[in-house]
Amino acid sequence: MVKEFLIWLKGYLIIHIIGVSRDRFINLCMKNNLEMWNICDEKDCVESYISKSSYKKMSDYVEKTGVKIEVEDKCGLPYLFYRYKKRKLFALGLVLFFLAVYAFSFFVWDINIDGENIYTKEQIIRDLEEFNVRTGTPKKNVDCAELERKLREKYDNIAWISCELKGTRLNISINETISPEMIKENTTPCNIVAMKSGIVTDIVLESGTRVVNRGDEVEKGDILITGAINLYNDYDELIETSYVPANGEVYAICSYDYKDSFPLDYYEKEYTGSSKKYYGITFLDSTLMPFKPKDEYDNYDMLEEDNKLKLFASFYLPVSFKVNEVKEYEPVLKKYSEDEAKDKAHLRLNEYISNFNKKGVEILENNVKITISDTECMAEGTIITKELIGVPSELTIINQGENMEDGIY
Repeated sequence: MVKEFLIWLKGYLIIHIIGVSRDRFINLCMKNNLEMWNICDEKDCVESYISKSSYKKMSDYVEKTGVKIEVEDKCGLPYLFYRYKKRKLFALGLVLFFLAVYAFSFFVWDINIDGENIYTKEQIIRDLEEFNVRTGTPKKNVDCAELERKLREKYDNIAWISCELKGTRLNISINETISPEMIKENTTPCNIVAMKSGIVTDIVLESGTRVVNRGDEVEKGDILITGAINLYNDYDELIETSYVPANGEVYAICSYDYKDSFPLDYYEKEYTGSSKKYYGITFLDSTLMPFKPKDEYDNYDMLEEDNKLKLFASFYLPVSFKVNEVKEYEPVLKKYSEDEAKDKAHLRLNEYISNFNKKGVEILENNVKITISDTECMAEGTIITKELIGVPSELTIINQGENMEDGIY
């Protein structure tokens, strides 16, 4: 896509090569590094695309081979300017458009969040705004490493988070559990810390110094493996501390409190088939909807579709086209039977557990009980898991002259 855009900026022509020596002509052009592509045989000629600069250089080869060149079309920015050179306002508008696109490239215009389950996208977006990260934020003000740290501190159940700026889009990938494949090889000194509380069951040490042992109870944030390696003399006096990237896997038994409830009485939507659509355009934070139908329905669902304008895969612009659809429905009061309520509670519990299974977490115990009262169904209890809890964390390096108690920071 970028290559095509650069070709368009330089300009190119679509030509027809006519004559018996057209193959020789093409070979001469290729041998002398003229830019030609999309070469294909037609009935009485050969069609080819050629760059504007190469077109100017091929006159010697035309004369040498005796072929005839017919220009089918001229494309690209230089020819566009020439075509509209008398329309100064159009040319000015085009220049301003490219300047605006260039200016927009310094800002974040789209935030993409993947992997969330417990936390909703809306909740994460609100918290990003607390950290002064929102659409329209200058990219230079977005520190991805700092943002990862703040989000991990904010959400107890986020085990692994990755923030990346690509084009004008901020990509945030979230995992509520971790797997060995997600822990990248570290090249800078760091510790391995607990991303959640639990009882340590297994430690696979690759580099660094083990701080905990099997059976130890740890809290979130505790150091499990430190990258600080202490050297002592024969008198147990600390003589030197070196710092390495801590590497290893630490597994622990963890406990999750599960609580879910829903009323036995519920309304089911029966759609009437009557609906209305209206359209709008959003620029920055302003939305223009030329026509919005009156709300004539007592009960309806509002479906919103927001299509952001983008030039390339990750180059989003602060412009989007909105499609809103209003669908009418009639609410019908129904009530779950005891068996239906239990089936629904089990289904919701199984969906919750399946998220652990997808991430390679071993379920040791499921102590959730389902109870039904006159008005609601409740599922409550604990789920015991065995999972990887150690994640890399920045290590503070202490200079040799500073006071050190045990060399772990």
